[in-house]
Amino acid sequence: MHNEYSPNVDALESRRLLSGSHFEGFGGHDDHHGLQLPALPALPTLPATPGVKTTADFAIAQTDLTAAQSALTTAQTDQAKVKADGATFATDRAALRAAVSALLEAPTAAITAAQDKLKADEAAEQAGLKADYAAIQAVFTKDNPAILTDFQNILADLKAHNSTQLTTDKAQLKADQATLQADLVAPRAQLKTDDDAFDVTEDADRKALQDAINTDPTVAPLYAAVQADQATFTTDLATFNTDRLAYLSARNIVLADIKTLKTDIIGNL
Repeated sequence: MHNEYSPNVDALESRRLLSGSHFEGFGGHDDHHGLQLPALPALPTLPATPGVKTTADFAIAQTDLTAAQSALTTAQTDQAKVKADGATFATDRAALRAAVSALLEAPTAAITAAQDKLKADEAAEQAGLKADYAAIQAVFTKDNPAILTDFQNILADLKAHNSTQLTTDKAQLKADQATLQADLVAPRAQLKTDDDAFDVTEDADRKALQDAINTDPTVAPLYAAVQADQATFTTDLATFNTDRLAYLSARNIVLADIKTLKTDIIGNL
């Protein structure tokens, strides 16, 4: 049993694009942690007459800083591309959704046929499962009176402080409840079997309807554009992540250089 069907425009969009794992909706939050690039620190100012070690370590730090700056520039370029991908995706997705909405407002014969097939199969499911639900209800109707009587007997036993009869009636309740559960096994299994069969049919109907929408001439080019946006984003994001890690590694080297330089300067080395 499924809820009422609605065309799944988002099905053609990657979950990564929409989940906000990097930035919400492709560019709603430029400062999201997934796209952040921490600033590159500056080297400490050398004293007027630096020592030999300080001078040598400063030269190393300058080289590392240059390398880190280059890595940052690369990562920033990647970052800009990913954000641009987001803008393109948002535009193309809006166009796709508008086209789908327009198509459903004035459906073609193929869309109408697919919709009618789905509606007919959903109606068939409702009618077809009535007997299964009735069979389950029949079990409750048959077995519940005995259970109700058991509870009434137990209550009477408690009022009468009849522990012997109470033990007997509790055992009877347990047996009658077990009977109910056993009697429900077959009709519940039949309901599941029938429901699963209807769901397979309806899932196929939904796919046929979605395919009819996606391949319609007014939708297909936009559908392809969104798919291309997804592929571009995935590639650019992977590049950005790789280059971001390279920059962070280079930045960590600079931070270590700065720590060394500060020690050198304090020690007048």
